[in-house]
Amino acid sequence: MKKTFAKIAAAIVVIAFIGVSCTEDDITNPTITLTGGATMTLDLGATYTDPGFTANDDKDGDLTSQVTVTGTVNTSQVGAYEITYTVSDEAGNSTTETRMVYVRANALAGSYSVHAVVTGAGAGTYDYTEVVTASGVDYNKIIISDFNYYPNLTVSATVTGSSISFNETKSYDWDGDGTATSADITGTTLNAFEVVSATVSRIVTLSFTINYGGGQVDQVVATYTKN
Repeated sequence: MKKTFAKIAAAIVVIAFIGVSCTEDDITNPTITLTGGATMTLDLGATYTDPGFTANDDKDGDLTSQVTVTGTVNTSQVGAYEITYTVSDEAGNSTTETRMVYVRANALAGSYSVHAVVTGAGAGTYDYTEVVTASGVDYNKIIISDFNYYPNLTVSATVTGSSISFNETKSYDWDGDGTATSADITGTTLNAFEVVSATVSRIVTLSFTINYGGGQVDQVVATYTKN
């Protein structure tokens, strides 16, 4: 009876040792593969659909159904959105992958009829046309040509969320006397544009200040209509 008990006890110890050894030996993290790569770029108003992913482990096999996905994408606002994918195997080894989704400002490009009300040095109301183009480098930048009724003046603006901001020093012949001087263009407009549909987005209003120096300042509030 004692021998039988000893054999059973030894067997239990061996099984426990094997189980512990297997768990301790599993030190390899599972892998997550993102379909379509780690970055995506969308236009304003587009629909975001996760391209998908798979997860595998060298011991536990397919773990795709156990992946936790966190993060959201708001395609009505320009920005960089982080989507995180996390999975763990039975031994507790975990892996995280990240996909960056960029919602870019390109859809704001186009020709606009502008009605501007200016207070300050050049006080008055003005109607003119501006052309907005997308930056070829930055997802959140736009370039405005013939800015504020100044021929051939191009000014860049940064789009963040639903706001558009200016912060640039430009050299230009502001008063037409043949001499270029520097002026600071600054200002942020909240809710500066609207997303109408998956294919139509447009600037609706911009407010900014042009400081020419020497106490000469223009405050501009402009209404935009996309042509």
